[in-house]
Amino acid sequence: MTNELWIAGAGSGKTHKIITDAINIIDGGGRVLVITYTINNQAELRSRFVELYGKSSEDFVVKGLFSFYLEDMVRPYQNLVFTDRITAIAFTENNPHLWPGSTKYKKNRGEKLDDGLINPLHYLTPCKTQVYSGLLAKLAALIAKQSTNAPAKRLQDIYHRVFFDEVQDLVGWDYEVIKSLSKIMPSTICCVGDFRQTIYSTTFGHKAPKTSQQKIKYFHKLKFKQHSMPTNRRCIQSICDLSDTIHPNMYVRAVSEVDNIPDEIAHHYGTYLVKKSQVNDYIKYLNPQILRWSSTTGKSYLPANLSWHTFGSSKGLGFNRVLIIPPKKHIDFLSGDTEAFNKDKTDESRNKLYVAITRARYSLAILVDDKLVGKIPYPVWNDTINSTTYPKNNLNSNRT
Repeated sequence: MTNELWIAGAGSGKTHKIITDAINIIDGGGRVLVITYTINNQAELRSRFVELYGKSSEDFVVKGLFSFYLEDMVRPYQNLVFTDRITAIAFTENNPHLWPGSTKYKKNRGEKLDDGLINPLHYLTPCKTQVYSGLLAKLAALIAKQSTNAPAKRLQDIYHRVFFDEVQDLVGWDYEVIKSLSKIMPSTICCVGDFRQTIYSTTFGHKAPKTSQQKIKYFHKLKFKQHSMPTNRRCIQSICDLSDTIHPNMYVRAVSEVDNIPDEIAHHYGTYLVKKSQVNDYIKYLNPQILRWSSTTGKSYLPANLSWHTFGSSKGLGFNRVLIIPPKKHIDFLSGDTEAFNKDKTDESRNKLYVAITRARYSLAILVDDKLVGKIPYPVWNDTINSTTYPKNNLNSNRT
């Protein structure tokens, strides 16, 4: 058995896989650690475990990424580099060594002192008891190197399996940590994620790997065995087909497992356009979940007091009906401009479109200016539809 990378498409049941694999290991007498980035994911993993296992277990351990670094990689071995105990994490989204709002570095913040020793102020706050979150992975990698991978040896003695969830959000030094672990744990680690949904980042900085393809290649270099989870248990096939066009020829085609439409949805499902002039009627008639590019997108013409998410904040969620309000670049892409994202420095815009589309289970509506109707190859919703228009189980066709 080798370390594994599972690329889990939207709606593929990533959390279910982690939980069921963990239960099998625990039932066999083993212990499992799951490391994930967000607090919401941590809560979801714990609740889903209890749901499937029937109770909590001390052998199922869930930790946030930064907590894992501090508690398992840094603190037990910190005397190798620092004398004072690190008590907490100082969270920062930006480089703490730059003066706010500038590219000018503060003095005496380099990695090493003049005598060659590690500079505490590079990793720690001035009180030298808190570590900067954005440099925590770098510190963990340093300690792994200084200790001849002692953290990995300890983890191997404690856990039979270590899962890294949402691995697409890891960057730079996070991968150095995984490299240090994989040297000692060649058959213990399972990394799970979907690089099409990379919209967050664990830290600032420019250290590679940064892009999705760089990250996948890095796993291959570490000899991780790659698997795919292309089955989509959330979206009907027509929505899967649209989502596949966003990252062409890069991932295994999504195959929907949704083979039935609920009665309350059957009169209207598929992928289609909604004219801006009819958006209020559409919302009133079908009550979709609104997803907007930003908090201000569509503010001038949408009804007040709507429930909405941004594309980014909708990650991990699913809704029966979705209305997306995209920026011009997304409209250009959906109109057939396959080069719309080519000049982007990152995949953020492309990936957010993928996330937004794959939140919809049965119906996906795209808001467009009236003048663009006819330029985008999807049918147009109108307020004269009725339930006899939609054959219930023809799931591979678009319906207006």
